[in-house]
Amino acid sequence: MAGEGHLTETENKTKPKARIESLADLIFGLALSVGAISLVSSFPSDVRGIYNDLVTFGFSFFVLITMWLRYTRIMSVFPLESKRVVNLNIMLLFCVSVEPFLFNLLRGSTGVSDPIAFADTSSTLYALDLGAMFAILGGFTLDLASEERKLIPKELTRQYKIEGGVWFLSGAIFCVTALPIFFVTKIPGGLPLRYYLWLLPVVILYLGRFAERIGERDQPKPSSGAG
Repeated sequence: MAGEGHLTETENKTKPKARIESLADLIFGLALSVGAISLVSSFPSDVRGIYNDLVTFGFSFFVLITMWLRYTRIMSVFPLESKRVVNLNIMLLFCVSVEPFLFNLLRGSTGVSDPIAFADTSSTLYALDLGAMFAILGGFTLDLASEERKLIPKELTRQYKIEGGVWFLSGAIFCVTALPIFFVTKIPGGLPLRYYLWLLPVVILYLGRFAERIGERDQPKPSSGAG
């Protein structure tokens, strides 16, 4: 029969998208699992080490789970209609997959010839990795906010533009902290300023979510139409 064995246009768009989403879920899950395994494999030497390990892993977990939530929200409505979008998805998933490796390097390594250079390089790569992930998701969010594409309801356009800007700003902060000045500059406690600046995107994302909830609460409710 004519047309037998051929996918419809909708199926052609849906199947690659479903496959990429499944692959993304697998990669995000593996990244979280590898991070937890690396935490288990490193036995702390004192009580302070326990808290340090929990805080550092908590930061990595927060970043990855926030990225996964944003990614699934975007991909629920975002079409895979161009090679650029597919390539950005691949780049994002690569950055996610190497995050546990770079994060584990940040937690210290014994036997390296130059510990300072090692810490500088690993933290620089980690900052650029997170910056790339935030920037890609920010770009996807801004694409959703495009009024010409009509991918989301018009009343959500402003909200998505703000969210996209917040994610781009967070990515820019991570990338800026990769500059050498933020590693050589120390603060009380002996840690580079770079590590503390990584908390800024977390605060920005939290404030963005808080402002979003306030905006949703203050939006006028549709009238019932009675009468």
